[in-house]
Amino acid sequence: MRRVIWLMSALLLWPIASVNADGVGSVTLVIGAPQLETESGRVTLEKGDTLAIGARILTEDGDHVHIRFADGTLVSVRPNTMLSIDSFAGNAEQVESFRVTLDEGSVRTISGEGLKTHRERFRLNTPIAAIGIRGTDFSTQTDLARTQVSVHAGEVVMAPFGESCLPDSLGPCSSPAALSLAAGTNEYLQMRAGGLPERFQSTVDPASLPGDPSSQETPRESDPEDVSTQASRERADAELNNVKERPELRPFDDTEDDLKGQNGPLIWGHWFAKARGDDWSIPAVELLQRYQPTVSSGYYGLFRDPAEAGIINPLQNEMVLELTAADATLDYQFFETPAKVTSGYLLFDFEARAFSSELTVDTDRLGTVGLNGIGFISPTGVFVSRSNSDRMAGAMTSDGSQAGMLFEKRIDGGRIQGVTLWSD
Repeated sequence: MRRVIWLMSALLLWPIASVNADGVGSVTLVIGAPQLETESGRVTLEKGDTLAIGARILTEDGDHVHIRFADGTLVSVRPNTMLSIDSFAGNAEQVESFRVTLDEGSVRTISGEGLKTHRERFRLNTPIAAIGIRGTDFSTQTDLARTQVSVHAGEVVMAPFGESCLPDSLGPCSSPAALSLAAGTNEYLQMRAGGLPERFQSTVDPASLPGDPSSQETPRESDPEDVSTQASRERADAELNNVKERPELRPFDDTEDDLKGQNGPLIWGHWFAKARGDDWSIPAVELLQRYQPTVSSGYYGLFRDPAEAGIINPLQNEMVLELTAADATLDYQFFETPAKVTSGYLLFDFEARAFSSELTVDTDRLGTVGLNGIGFISPTGVFVSRSNSDRMAGAMTSDGSQAGMLFEKRIDGGRIQGVTLWSD
């Protein structure tokens, strides 16, 4: 007997569409032990399981999942991936709404017959980019710092989020920053956090890739910057890891009002409905009239005054910022409660183009939890942690004196996450 699995995404609150009891798609292939989180904990997926709106698929090393949606669309979920089904309404003849979110990892998508005739109803969102289709077969890879798309058949459109490209919309964005790519060009699209989509030459011929989303992996392509910055990134890691005297954790009084009345060059706004208990964030649609989005999570985006954008010109080669505002939550065993950031530091080493940060967060059920991040600073002041540390991403003002940073630490059965503001 097939199971029907329901899950409300912990990061995203999307409009819910009407579907029948059979759900929106079924699992056709399972390799390894891919997971879904449910009210009773994590559930291991099995072939034949039926998925519903809100389902979140999580894979680790060696895991693969194939999903066939009701319109015939096939999605191959690769290892180390987090994919959420945000909305779906359709059948084999037509699609009214089809939106998924790739929080991290890699998927390949082949449009079904229903979607082929209603391409304007599809959207794949990543933490930094919106991807619409004018074609049928493409692969997407993402993390907090970078999104890449390669096209095997048809055409895709990539765009950064903005006033004319909201995450809750459907179809390709038509903003001036949008960039399209058709199959057969031996190129791929890439966008970094805080940047614009760009084309790069691929080292893999898309025609050589299998037409069916199989367990064979499409390797992440390297781009010209990877080679030129690899040495500096390694040096950044080495320098920060070898620091004998890290900055001391500086105590912070996390009050309920410290994020209210934001009016500086960096402001946190919410994309959709406010998170529970949020009485401080500003709607993104209001901020987009004046500010530019930089980094984002499912709930929040960090918006920066355009006067602070461009190539950074820091006041000093090394700067240590202190917390000025924070908001944190513990989402554990499907029960979300407020948490408090009690101390932290944010170190920028501009010579090494690297950052380091530590936080302590007090929770009601797990006690005090520490977070550590280390990563690379882009020329435009966007910074993202490396994969071997806790997830951190943020942006700074042009002189490096102020910054905003989101954070997330995964724990067995849930996560701690939040947003922060910093100043010297």
